[in-house]
Amino acid sequence: MHKYCLPPVRTLVYIEAMSDNKHYTFKWHERLLLRCGPPLVAALLKLWCRSCRVVARENEERELAAVKQYDGCVYPTWHQRMFYFFYDFGARHVTMMISKSKDGEYANALALRLGFYSVRGSATRGGRTAMHALIDKVNGGGHKAGMMADGPKGPPRTLKMGSVIIARATGRPIIPMMVGAKRKIVFKSWDRYFLPVPFTQVVLLHGDPVFVPPDADEAQCEEIRRLVETRMNEMADRCDRWWGGEPVGKPGHDLPAPGEEK
Repeated sequence: MHKYCLPPVRTLVYIEAMSDNKHYTFKWHERLLLRCGPPLVAALLKLWCRSCRVVARENEERELAAVKQYDGCVYPTWHQRMFYFFYDFGARHVTMMISKSKDGEYANALALRLGFYSVRGSATRGGRTAMHALIDKVNGGGHKAGMMADGPKGPPRTLKMGSVIIARATGRPIIPMMVGAKRKIVFKSWDRYFLPVPFTQVVLLHGDPVFVPPDADEAQCEEIRRLVETRMNEMADRCDRWWGGEPVGKPGHDLPAPGEEK
């Protein structure tokens, strides 16, 4: 059994979320899909990821010690690598922001099935409220914030300021996370999103904690943002080269460099 077990109460939370669709009218087949789809997809995703063999987890002991010491953290990773982290972050019961859109209802139901906590909002709808709600959860103790740090639309491998703002407001460390797969299905998306092939080998890198002073000004926050971004890109490159391959979804490598025409 995975070391991060799914608590029985998660099903109750999921049922409450299923019954609280205040902003949208769902047709009968959409309600059926909302009720039956997420558990099926969650089960498939778990089976898929559990079939992968983790051959290395670097720096996990220090990461877990920091989470315990500071009663939470902020986990950023690249959107490109979120498929495996839906499993890994869910098992850690990470709290994430999910859009208030109608599609977000499906994503939220799936996330709760996977073990996540959630706050609702995005950059275009309820983002400021969601950010405050996420900060409040982390400040309440025991919560870990998960961020698709360059999502949902990029630019790829460019860290947005959200992780830094949450870390500054909560005093929790930023701990970058990265995954690589020996064999993967790579999509021709803006970030070269990929899926590990079932039964392949994967490697997970846990970054060193990075702290943001509570009184950090805009310049200091930008300096820390660049530091974390650089570390994340170095970790991603290491993951991709673990088995002798080349970086995937790297601007200036297999994606256009910043400012270049696509």
